[in-house]
Amino acid sequence: MGNQISFSTLGNECVHKFRDKINNAENIVDLRNHFAYTVIDFLNQIFEKSQLNIDADDIKFNPENKDLYILSDRLTNDLEFKKIWDISDLKNVIYKFAKSANHRYIHIIKHKEKTNKKIRN
Repeated sequence: MGNQISFSTLGNECVHKFRDKINNAENIVDLRNHFAYTVIDFLNQIFEKSQLNIDADDIKFNPENKDLYILSDRLTNDLEFKKIWDISDLKNVIYKFAKSANHRYIHIIKHKEKTNKKIRN
């Protein structure tokens, strides 16, 4: 087995800000946006020296998916991304973001009346 690259330290640096953002998310749209833009920033830090441009269409929070997120075919078919994906803990770090988002998602779903109250006021 070859060496595995770890992005856990970088992920841990980003996850604290992310949790603050999602804790203030008032609805599912906010939550999805915070997830997408945080993961995009995280991935852009990893691929900053490459030609890979990651945007909001490349990563989506999806609580119905077993991984809780979906990556675009454009991203998963990119050779540079695929190489890093296969030899690193990237999928685990992104899953950590998605798991936090999912906890907030469940809370928002359970407390829709609070969200509706905020919208009316």
